[in-house]
This record gives sequence, C-alpha cells and structure tokens, in this order.
Amino acid sequence: MSAYKVTLKSELKHGTFYWVSTVTAASEEEAATAAEHLFLEQISKSNEWDFSDYDAEKL
Repeated sequence: MSAYKVTLKSELKHGTFYWVSTVTAASEEEAATAAEHLFLEQISKSNEWDFSDYDAEKL
C-alpha cells in the first residue's frame, strides 16, 4: 500500500470541478476509486464545508 495524491476532474455545464485528496491504495486505479468514494462521502455532508480559497482572473 502506498499514499497517492489524486486529482479528479469533472467537466460540468458551467465550469470544471477538481477534487484533490490523499488516499492509501495498492495501485493508481484503486487510488482513483478511493478518491471517488471519499468525494462522495464528503459531498453528502456539504453543510459541513465551504470553499476556503479561490483564484480569479479577469478575462
């Protein structure tokens, strides 16, 4: 088992969402799956979190 920093990316209708997490897994594929499960667990508790940082660029 190794620690992995996993970045998941989803193209949405109004933008792109990135989820970055650290998980322990036996392979990169298992790490991605573990990160997906962790995301689903966290998103179901959306009242417990908010965005703490941002980057805005004038176009």
